[in-house]
Amino acid sequence: MKAQLDEWSANIAALEEKGNEIKADARVKYQEHLVALRAQRAEGEKKLDEMLAATESTWDQVKLESDNLWAAFKDSYQAFTAHFK
Repeated sequence: MKAQLDEWSANIAALEEKGNEIKADARVKYQEHLVALRAQRAEGEKKLDEMLAATESTWDQVKLESDNLWAAFKDSYQAFTAHFK
């Protein structure tokens, strides 16, 4: 999970770099999408903390929620990069 969060951070940083090259009218929408990705990444940090604190009885639920979060971030990231090619 930590490796995934590091990857998300790197991806967001790369998108921020690319955002500097976008025309002003599209930059607002681009920044809105970056804010959403950062929020999802922050949610990933929370899930990592939950995973580290999970007990045997809560592990399956926390793992499922983490997997869902990863899938949602991946979908959002792919939609974002496809939209701003």
